Amino acid sequence: MGRGRVVLAVVAVVVVALAASVLVRGTPTRRLAEAVAHFECFLSPSDEPGGTVALGDSITAGSHVAALDIGVDDSYFDVLGCREDSPVTYSGNAGVSGERSDEILARVPEALAPRPATVLVLAGTNDVRQGRTDGTIDTLTRIAEKVESGGATPVFATLPPSAEFPDETVALNERLRVWADERGVELLDFWTPLADPDGTFAEGMSDDGTHPSPEGAEVLADVVADALG
Repeated sequence: MGRGRVVLAVVAVVVVALAASVLVRGTPTRRLAEAVAHFECFLSPSDEPGGTVALGDSITAGSHVAALDIGVDDSYFDVLGCREDSPVTYSGNAGVSGERSDEILARVPEALAPRPATVLVLAGTNDVRQGRTDGTIDTLTRIAEKVESGGATPVFATLPPSAEFPDETVALNERLRVWADERGVELLDFWTPLADPDGTFAEGMSDDGTHPSPEGAEVLADVVADALG
């Protein structure tokens, strides 16, 4: 085989491999394709102290790619950061897909690195999905303590609805409300504006029954804006 044919064959293999990787959830190529598909704006995270960081799982992250400053329309925090009249100074999206509350706890230092004044915390959805909610409230207490000891104010939120685990989500949200009242932390309501009476997502608020759709992300961005504005 001639050199030209070898090069063409290698290029063809690379193209096929990249195309195939787009189909596999979680690969860098797929993540980048999702970010482009959900492009909202180019973000410029503030380097100055006193801003706001969002800490959580895939509901916070959406299609956000941490290595790029692309704001996406399926992340409530990116939506908020892209608004010209946003009441918050965007200092970073620290959402990581698939994480439980204990894994989010381990990343509090990452959220505090930009020296924010406020850390939005949404944690517990994957605790519910994995049937591991017994320690969730204790973990959220430790998150609050770490954020406070780092000089920031934690602001928590109830979990959005779930098509797969509606009753378990409602039950954990009730515990969250009691905990927030007893501990005196701010708790935003991410459940009510997205939910149907049966505990699942209202029409148009989710595309997969777990994550808010772009329309749902807009609603949650409004909730945060009203609370922090």
